[in-house]
Amino acid sequence: MKKHFISVVFGLMTLIFLSSCFHDHNISINISDDDDEYEMDASYQKNKTHAVQVYLNDHLLNHRLSVKNRWKDEEITLDDNTKVYLNSYPGKLRIKIDKTENSEESCEKVRQVCEEVKQILADN
Repeated sequence: MKKHFISVVFGLMTLIFLSSCFHDHNISINISDDDDEYEMDASYQKNKTHAVQVYLNDHLLNHRLSVKNRWKDEEITLDDNTKVYLNSYPGKLRIKIDKTENSEESCEKVRQVCEEVKQILADN
């Protein structure tokens, strides 16, 4: 009985250890695309935050994120008058575009950026 108890405790400790080791690798990406709006919601490892923000800054925001202020929660008007809502914090990202307020080309650009962000998050 004592050996069985020790085995169970050891097994539970191993399970807890392994689950904590792999917990940071969870990625959750939800895409919502209807007639009025396109939205991507993502949760990911915090160590991917820099790569995501560099990509967004280079490919969507035209270098608007300064080194000191990389966290955003606001609607941003891009140089081509595209209005995008961006909520970006370590390990979290939400990008939303209103299709009724923006051109089809702008919406497609945001979709492409979101697809690329998904690839960045999927890369190890």
